[in-house]
Amino acid sequence: MRVLLDEDIPVGLRLYFRSEVEVETVEYRGWKGLKNGELLRVAQRHFDVLVTMDDNLPYQQPVRQFDLAVAVLRTSSEALDDLIQVVPELERVLSRIRPGQVVRVFPAG
Repeated sequence: MRVLLDEDIPVGLRLYFRSEVEVETVEYRGWKGLKNGELLRVAQRHFDVLVTMDDNLPYQQPVRQFDLAVAVLRTSSEALDDLIQVVPELERVLSRIRPGQVVRVFPAG
C-alpha cells in the first residue's frame, strides 16, 4: 500500500505506520502548494491513498474520477500526538479502501 500524506499532516506521522505501508509526504515529493485537483492527478500515478485532514476536499474535487482513494483524518487537533492515535484505525481502513472512495477516519474508541 502506497500512502501520501498531505501537507496539512506533520511529516513525522510517517514513522508510525507498519513497515508494509509505504508512506511519503507531499513535502518530500516536492508537491507542496499544489491545488487539490492537481495533487490528486499527480498522486494517482504513484499512490493508492491520499491521507489528509482537509474535510472539504471530497466536496471540492470529484474523487471518484481519480485512481486513488482519500482518507480524511478526524482528530481533535493537527498535533502529532493526536494523529498518532488514529494510525491503527487508518491502517484498518487502508486494508479495504478502494480507488475513488473517500473514508473519514476517527480515533478508535
